[in-house]
Amino acid sequence: MDKDWEEGLPWLLLAAREVSQESTGFSPNDLVFGHRVRGLLSVLQDDWKSPEPPQSLLSYVCDFRRRLYAAGEMAKEKLSSSQERMKGIFDRRAEPRQFSPGDQVLALLPIVGSPFQAKFQGPYTVLRQYTEQNYLVATPERRKAHQLCHVNLLKPYYARSSETEQWDSAEDAKPVLLADTVVSLGSCRARSVHEEEDVPGPDDCILQGRLKNSETLDILDSLLTHLPVDGRKEMLGLIQRFPGLFSDTPTRTNLMEHDIDIGDADPICQRFYRVSSEKLRCLDAEVKYMLESNIAEPSFSSWASPCILVSKPDGTNRFCTDYRKVNSVTKPDSFPLPRMEDCVDQVGAAKFVSKFDLLKGYWQVPLTTRAREISAFITPFGLYSYSVMSFGLRNAPATFQRLMNRVVAGLTGCAVYFDDVVIYADTWEEHLSRIQALFERLAAARLTINLAKCEFAQATVTYLGKVVGQGEVRPVRAKVVAIDAFPSPTTKKELMRFLGMIGYYRSFCSNFSTVVAPLTDMLKAKAVYVWSTRCQQAFEDAKRLLTSTPVLAAPRMDLSFTLQVDASHVGAGAVLLQADVSGVERPVSFFSKKFNDYQLNYSVIEKEALVLIWALQHFEVYVGSGVVPIVVYTDHNPLTFLRSMMCPNQRIMRWCLFLQSFHLDVRHIRGSENVIADALSRAPCS
Repeated sequence: MDKDWEEGLPWLLLAAREVSQESTGFSPNDLVFGHRVRGLLSVLQDDWKSPEPPQSLLSYVCDFRRRLYAAGEMAKEKLSSSQERMKGIFDRRAEPRQFSPGDQVLALLPIVGSPFQAKFQGPYTVLRQYTEQNYLVATPERRKAHQLCHVNLLKPYYARSSETEQWDSAEDAKPVLLADTVVSLGSCRARSVHEEEDVPGPDDCILQGRLKNSETLDILDSLLTHLPVDGRKEMLGLIQRFPGLFSDTPTRTNLMEHDIDIGDADPICQRFYRVSSEKLRCLDAEVKYMLESNIAEPSFSSWASPCILVSKPDGTNRFCTDYRKVNSVTKPDSFPLPRMEDCVDQVGAAKFVSKFDLLKGYWQVPLTTRAREISAFITPFGLYSYSVMSFGLRNAPATFQRLMNRVVAGLTGCAVYFDDVVIYADTWEEHLSRIQALFERLAAARLTINLAKCEFAQATVTYLGKVVGQGEVRPVRAKVVAIDAFPSPTTKKELMRFLGMIGYYRSFCSNFSTVVAPLTDMLKAKAVYVWSTRCQQAFEDAKRLLTSTPVLAAPRMDLSFTLQVDASHVGAGAVLLQADVSGVERPVSFFSKKFNDYQLNYSVIEKEALVLIWALQHFEVYVGSGVVPIVVYTDHNPLTFLRSMMCPNQRIMRWCLFLQSFHLDVRHIRGSENVIADALSRAPCS
């Protein structure tokens, strides 16, 4: 039977064609032949029964046509009813959308140069409505000036409010000034970060991002007006002593080269992407600039990767190469990248902060001979090879971080994250000396600074998405405005985007995990996305957490910390505190976590002990030295005897062994006084 299975296929098909379909109510044979096909069983049944009297040919044809017509009409009626039922099921959760001529919309259209990918683009203007579901949209910058789009490909466009635009454009460019009254250079003090600064307009930000170093040097004195006269002269003199750091074209370092290891992979050759005429001019200008600056050169490589232009926040375009196929065959470089939290902790406690950005940092790293051939890129104008490390290569971040770590190795008061270098200090003289030491290292490494994006001796700077300096850490105002204006998510993807945005600032938010629990529950694989009143309340509470978030104190590692912990029937809460110069305890970071289903069944002492374990693990980078005693406040008195009690509970005994590595001083505090940790562990009232 294994070798002659195909002999049974005709009988299988005959049986399948006799089965009635649910949509039409008829089998395929009924609709094609107008009668039931006589199979083997039907023939045998006819032999058992008396045969019907024969009909004439004309009667048979008329009866056959009548049956065929009646079956077709009944099938159409049945199919129409089935389609209406299925449409009702499909449209059960659909939201009706309707647009009028002149409305601004975003349209889901193919990406230019990549026809198999699409994204929402616009805004475009609706010209007219053809049918209930189709609209004619004006797309002037695309190949077709008008597009007929289905309503599913359109969504309304909402213009930003004036406040959001102001903060978005001004956040990176706004100056943080020093004190207006400075007695002497030795007693320079930064202006209080609580004061308001003048916010420049969007055009100023774009102009500042496009200035060349030579143009910025001409107006450098006006950019240092926040400094006192003596301090301004010293800073100008320091900058003028290193003219090689501020050229208009990126230099090339002599410390290392970037290599691409592809093993035994065969060459990958791709065609160039088609782009609009405007981007084609930009592409041509970028290629000419790279050829004139010795960044690229004509190539005869067997490798070829297409190029794209990516828009930058300042309105200009960044020239990038699509190395996805090359990266798929490249061996990874596992060089560690710094943690952003560590960089922020280093900078936050300083009184003077300066931030430096390298001019097209990747282009300051040369390529090896093998890497030049593999990184070749193709354009409508020809094939070229990079002589420097380009954007998009798989191991480029690791190479650049390795370079910067080598440059700043041993420097005190310096934090580096890729090409963002921050110098910080508590005194003016110390700050100047550290900037000079950095300039000497950068000059020796033959690197170039983008002077237009630098900030000198500020009270606070925006660093890695947070405003740091003067012993405080704050969220960026523009990000808070964007999160506050975020609309209610309609899909799981939008919900994930919102939680990702606000999750970056969860260390500022008390009770974060408990508040967003209804939202995270909807991200489970089998959860049905239904935006209920409870979800809307959690969504608004999460926004309220960030918009009303306290200012955190920057941690000082040379001082002791205090920890407050508390557990409720919902979850755990903890806050890390540190006393300021006046002796007031200020929060450094918040922590909260929900209990799992099995943890909800723990006894009270087990929950309280688990909270302490979680808090110590989370804040171990601050309290894990084991030298300075850690004062822990809890409103559960038995927890103070945790390290000395003889408990038969094996779980608690294991936790006691874990606590032996910490120098703890557990103290009891009344529940009415343990306000912060108690609030962190409990869900907010609806």
